[in-house]
Amino acid sequence: MANMSKAETPLHICMFADERSIHTRRWVRGLREMNHRVDLITLIKNKDDDVGGMSLNATGKWSYLTKIGKLRSLVRGLNPDILHTHYASSFGFLASFIAHRKKFLSVWGEDIVEFPERSKLHRAIIKKSLNASYVITATSEFLKDRVRQFVRIDQLLHVIPFGVDTKLFQYTCNKDRSPAVIGIAKGLRMKYGHATLLDAARLLVEKNYDIRIQIIGSGRDDHWLRRKTSDLNLDEYVSFRGLIPHEELPAALRELDIFVMPSECEEGFGVAALEASSTGLPVVATKVGGVPEVVMDNKTGLLVEPRNVSELAGALEKLILNPDLREKMGRAGRAFVESDYRWESNLKAMSDLYMEVTGQIAVNRTRSAENNYENMVS
Repeated sequence: MANMSKAETPLHICMFADERSIHTRRWVRGLREMNHRVDLITLIKNKDDDVGGMSLNATGKWSYLTKIGKLRSLVRGLNPDILHTHYASSFGFLASFIAHRKKFLSVWGEDIVEFPERSKLHRAIIKKSLNASYVITATSEFLKDRVRQFVRIDQLLHVIPFGVDTKLFQYTCNKDRSPAVIGIAKGLRMKYGHATLLDAARLLVEKNYDIRIQIIGSGRDDHWLRRKTSDLNLDEYVSFRGLIPHEELPAALRELDIFVMPSECEEGFGVAALEASSTGLPVVATKVGGVPEVVMDNKTGLLVEPRNVSELAGALEKLILNPDLREKMGRAGRAFVESDYRWESNLKAMSDLYMEVTGQIAVNRTRSAENNYENMVS
C-alpha cells in the first residue's frame, strides 16, 4: 500500500471492532497508512496478528453487557473525532449505549440478514444498534436495502465495500490444463453450499470429466462434509486444505481454474468472489443476496440457482470445456475489480466520508441529517 494517498486533514478515529477479523485489521492499517490516528477497542485481542489497541477482555457473550462502562470510559478518554463500530449485532449493540455525535456503524452481512430473523428480541437489538448511529455503511446495495427496514435516517446510509488488494491478489492468466481444478474458499458450514458442490462433482465424475475439487476453510461441518465426500466415492477427487492465512490465499487461488461459491444463504457481499476475480478466475456462484453485484453473469462468471445440483454442474461443465471462455471471464473479472472494488478506492471513500461528516468537506449536505439525528436522540 505504498502509494496510498494521505488524508489532507488527519482525523482521530476510534474503531470498535473484532481484531480477530482480517477486515478489521485491514481497515485499521489502511486508515493509519492514510495518516489518520486510529485507536482500536476490541472485545478479544488477536494474538497472532495484533494491530495494537485496547481489549475489553470479554470472555463470552453474557459478559458483553458488563463491559459497557469500560467502553464508555475508554471512548471518553480518547475523545475521537469519529467512533466507528463494525458489526451491528454485538459491537453495534454495545456502542448504542455510548454517546458520540459522530458515530459510524458498518454492517457486514449476517448481523443484518440472519440475526434479526431469530426473534423479536434480536430484531429489537438491531434496531437499537442502527438507530443509535449517526452514519451507517453497508458493503452492498443488497445490505443497504436490508438496513432500510430498521432505520429512519436514509440519507446517512452509504455503500462502501471491503475491496480487494489487487497488489496481493494479482492477475494470473488462466491455463488450459488437466485435471481442471475447481475451488471454494468459505467456512465449512452447510449454508455455503459445499454439499451441493460435492453432488455436482459426482455428476461431472460420472461424465468422465477429469476434475479436482479443492475445499479451503474450516468450520463445524468439516466432519460431515468429509463423510459425504467418502459416501459419494470422491475421496480421490476432493482435497480439504483447511484454513489458510489470508496472505497465502492468492497462491492457493493460482492453483485453481474455476472458483465456485454455491451459497444457499443470502450472502451480504461476496468478497471471496472478488478476490478470485482479481486473480483472473471465472466465478460460478448462486443468485443470492449481494452476490449478483460482484459476479456479472456471463461476463465475469456464471450465476445459478441455489441448491440446484444439475445447474451448478452444467455451469462448471461449460467452463471446463471452454478454457478460452475461462480466460475471457477472468480478464473481465480483473478489470471489474480494478474499476469498482480496489481496496485503495474503497479506503479513500471511507476517509472522504469521515471528512464530510466532521465538517472538513461538504458541510451543508450533512447539516440536515445531523439535525435529524440530534432530534431523534434528544
